[in-house]
Amino acid sequence: MFNIFGKIMIVIGLILIIFGYFGPVKSGDPIIGSIFILVGLAILALAFVIGKDNPRV
Repeated sequence: MFNIFGKIMIVIGLILIIFGYFGPVKSGDPIIGSIFILVGLAILALAFVIGKDNPRV
């Protein structure tokens, strides 16, 4: 489904989203938290585009 690069990108993206929500947003700084969440979403999107396994035909 995903190669090793895609799996690493998914994990990094999820960590950034979780940190962005529970870190700065919960403590009262929504701008920085929103930036972390958006960067995490961008990394997740790239993981689904770049990290897919190409079936060998």
